[in-house]
Amino acid sequence: MSGGVFLKLVWQNIILSFTKILKSSMNVLKTFLVSLLLCVSVSLKADKIGKAYAALKIYNYFEAKHLFEQSLKKQTAPAAYGLSIIYFRNDNPFSNIDSAYKYIMKADRAYQQLDLKQSFKLLDYRIARQTIDSMQMVIHVKAFDFYRSQNNIAALNKFIDNYPTAPQCFDAIDLRNSMAFAEAQQTNTYQAYQDFMNTYPFAKQFAQAKALYASALFEASTKNNTVEEFEQFIAKEPESPFIGQAENSIYSLSTAGGTSKDYHAFVKKYPFNPNVEAAWHAIYAMSTADYRPESFTKFKTEFPDYPFMDAVNQDMEMSQKALYAIRENGKWGFTDSLGHSVIPCIYEWVEPFSEGFAECGLNGKSGFINKAGKLIIPFVYEQVEAFHDGFSVVQQHGKSGIINTTGKIIVPLEYDDITEYSEGLAAVGKNEKYGYVDDAGTLVIPLGFSKAADFKEGLAGVELGGQTGFIDTKGNMVIACKYDWADYFKNGLAKVKSLKKYGVINKKGETVLPCEYDLLGDFAEDAIMVVKGDKYGFADKSGALIIPVDYDFSEGSLISSAFKNGYAVAEKNKKQGLIDKSGKYVTAKDFDRISAFSEGLAAVMKKDKWGYMDKKMKMPVAFIYQSANDFNDCVAAVVKNDKIGFINRAGKVIVDFMFDEVSAFNKSGLCEVTIDHKIGLIDLSGTYIIPCELDAVTSVNTTVLKLEKNSKFAYYNTRTRMFIWKENGF
Repeated sequence: MSGGVFLKLVWQNIILSFTKILKSSMNVLKTFLVSLLLCVSVSLKADKIGKAYAALKIYNYFEAKHLFEQSLKKQTAPAAYGLSIIYFRNDNPFSNIDSAYKYIMKADRAYQQLDLKQSFKLLDYRIARQTIDSMQMVIHVKAFDFYRSQNNIAALNKFIDNYPTAPQCFDAIDLRNSMAFAEAQQTNTYQAYQDFMNTYPFAKQFAQAKALYASALFEASTKNNTVEEFEQFIAKEPESPFIGQAENSIYSLSTAGGTSKDYHAFVKKYPFNPNVEAAWHAIYAMSTADYRPESFTKFKTEFPDYPFMDAVNQDMEMSQKALYAIRENGKWGFTDSLGHSVIPCIYEWVEPFSEGFAECGLNGKSGFINKAGKLIIPFVYEQVEAFHDGFSVVQQHGKSGIINTTGKIIVPLEYDDITEYSEGLAAVGKNEKYGYVDDAGTLVIPLGFSKAADFKEGLAGVELGGQTGFIDTKGNMVIACKYDWADYFKNGLAKVKSLKKYGVINKKGETVLPCEYDLLGDFAEDAIMVVKGDKYGFADKSGALIIPVDYDFSEGSLISSAFKNGYAVAEKNKKQGLIDKSGKYVTAKDFDRISAFSEGLAAVMKKDKWGYMDKKMKMPVAFIYQSANDFNDCVAAVVKNDKIGFINRAGKVIVDFMFDEVSAFNKSGLCEVTIDHKIGLIDLSGTYIIPCELDAVTSVNTTVLKLEKNSKFAYYNTRTRMFIWKENGF
């Protein structure tokens, strides 16, 4: 066999070995193969190097290794290159990737020392710059795969130390750092994060480790959640990003009782805490929540050190005024309850007063005025919400924040979405992530949720990964996000939905009603309607099924069949009756329709006619009406000849049948009635107080109505039966 053919077979076997190892590195391998195949036709000289490659060709690794080692001193480049091939391959006892790397680097250094004539001569041994570089690259790949497969930091450190020139060194460093960071996270102590930062100061995870270190240190230092721990933490770690949370925790713990005394004690003990102003506002809000002059006087006596006393005096004066928005010549202002214009009509728009302040607009911007007409919050906001508990949500340049009644920005205007405070926290959103800020403006629950609801009874619904759960006011996940939907908690219970079925849980996340119902009503008189398919029954607040699911369900059942005054509507075979909570019928069960008792009478229907039945099953009002509503203050609206009138409990008609629509009579004895889409007001005698000529009637408060007609409006006092103010042209 000729030397050329022999060596060609040697290289083909080497190439086959590389191909099996380096399927993911085909571009590198192609370069290597091309450089080898270009010179397969060149014959080798019959020296030791040639004999060594001949031995390598027939897999005589012992002979080849021996000859290469003998030639290493005088013919370093080709000998070291041959040794790198032996150590690179897996089919011999000498296989060792570190040795392969050692000799290819030796070959590289030796080759660099050769002059042009010497390097040209090495072409006889199939060695060129390109083949050495290619061999280095495949060794780098194999070495990285070898050390990476050991899946530990020590192995990756060895690769990094032994292969500093490998392109994979950067990947090894990143992988090593990730593994070290994962170990620190698993340990999850501030010492573990500190060690990581000390050992890997240039790791990509350094900033995250620093944040986790601060968090873990804060948790370890305040694990007992005591005021003393938080005080010590603030003293020892003044630069910690959790100083604000520590101060907030001191505030929260110190005022946990929620009394004015608690808040005042906090103000005295921690005068430099950023929550002092919030504490004062809390004291003020609690003391003057009813906005009565007597409350302001009492507050001034009890808290003479209140820092905003001027505002108290103004509020006390303002509290005695009832003001209503009016319009003149397209501009808005306010009138008092006597019809006197007290705030001139100079604004582009106004909203009703809330907590002594009213939104008004000028030059396209919103601000707030007080009842004296003084501008309190300048016209700088694109949108504002009414004040609630001393705070208003405002918007500027498309971003939302919160201000207090002094105009101070409590929550920076940097959020895409923000809600009003509920139980001391407001949900905020940025880049479709939601968290919560406290009433000092501190982000106390990070932006980590895809949705966030208001707090009710100490818990708020949040969404992660399309599933809903509940957190407490400290951000702890109390009930895991595993529901498709969840309602607010009411009296310790919340409706939830999972896999298209509804159930009920308590505040511990325990199942009260399993998610196996197609629909649920609302709790009424401690009972809830449960629906499966086209049947319904009732369960109590403990989850016990008190009335079996065997009544016929229809669209109106959720509303009409809830328990009221101790009874619920039960329907079977298109017939209805009333049952009590034991499931016992308290009426006949052959009515076409029935409503719960109201003021001792129940509206019932037979053969398309309605009447009223008492609890003795007698019919004081016969079946003569097309429709019948519940009694309210001894009066009920009924329909006859397609018109609505009113009867008393004896069935006597007290207001004749002439109306298309009616409301209930209010406490002033007036009722809204409609004829041909026009609204009027009548009294209990049926006498018109306002003829049916109005377009809309809106209740402003318990005694004042806003009346609208032909795009004009007026205010009417239902108690005095007199107009307060009329717009020109009303």
